[in-house]
Amino acid sequence: MKFMHISDVHLGVKPDAGKAWSEKRAQDIWDSFAEMIEIAAEESPDFLLISGDLFHKQPLKRELKEVCGLFARIPQTKVLLMAGNHDYIQQNSFYRTCEWPENVCFFPREEVMCFDFPEQNTTVYGLSYWHREIRQALYDEVFPKNTDRINILLAHGGDERHIPFSVEKILRHGFDYIAAGHIHKGGQLVQGRAVMAGALEPTDCNDTGAHGYWMGDIGKTYCEVSFYPVRKCEYCHEAVEVTPGTTGYDVMRQIKELLAERPAYQYFRICLQGYKDPDVIFDLDKLSHLERIVDVTEQLRPDYDYEKLLAEHENSLLGAYIAAMQKKRQDPVAAKALEYGVSALLGHEICR
Repeated sequence: MKFMHISDVHLGVKPDAGKAWSEKRAQDIWDSFAEMIEIAAEESPDFLLISGDLFHKQPLKRELKEVCGLFARIPQTKVLLMAGNHDYIQQNSFYRTCEWPENVCFFPREEVMCFDFPEQNTTVYGLSYWHREIRQALYDEVFPKNTDRINILLAHGGDERHIPFSVEKILRHGFDYIAAGHIHKGGQLVQGRAVMAGALEPTDCNDTGAHGYWMGDIGKTYCEVSFYPVRKCEYCHEAVEVTPGTTGYDVMRQIKELLAERPAYQYFRICLQGYKDPDVIFDLDKLSHLERIVDVTEQLRPDYDYEKLLAEHENSLLGAYIAAMQKKRQDPVAAKALEYGVSALLGHEICR
């Protein structure tokens, strides 16, 4: 049996709000999902497993109609779909009244149930969220009804507030594959047996690394699963090293060179690290307005010339503090205390 596994598409999300590319990123996520459907149309998997959070919030009626139209394009593929903690089934949710295409099996309840497919010798278990949080380990006590079938558990969760579960326990109960979602960083939890699909596309600048979809071939005695990246966007966290001689122009040049070297689908959070001249102030807001730069922060320490400061402020509180600290046994704690104290005292002098 051949399957495709995705999760956490988050249709309707608008990443990087306030940035010039935010609307494009929102459209990219819809486009990537539509492209997954086209891949399914070409590859003809028996199942498309969607492990929750297809939508970022309660889906609108028109959004569900768009999705139903896409699912109808792959009638040869059974679509197994659950609501996650973001698009959980509220009392007035359009999930309750949606008329799905014949090939779609939607889990309507917040208790584990199953859909059985004799032709593929497969049974798929799952549930939908009716609440934003579910703290009970609902999956850990589920047992397949027929162990002769290929038994798959569609699971959304994995942390203490969203159905915590034990992969080992679920597999011991007789499941052949766990199709998991919720954690946006994907990967195989157990080789060939359990996969956290990860987000189809990153939805937040902290969703670093590659994202995409999984294709698998499974029987009762084997399962082979492969990951395929989708590269409309990839967030990267990069450090830019700063020295006491570095100027604002130098930092701007380094960031522009980084952008020129890296692929156009990569977006960056930049952190300035190292030591800087205490008189130099970097314009982080200006740097953050560069194309494909999500934000710029700094973890910089001032490079003080303590002997020069002591000579200049010999008869002041600052000079007395430096002299007293230099008499102490020098270790990392004392060095930080000296640095922080001098920063505070210089700050007071500047304010005056």
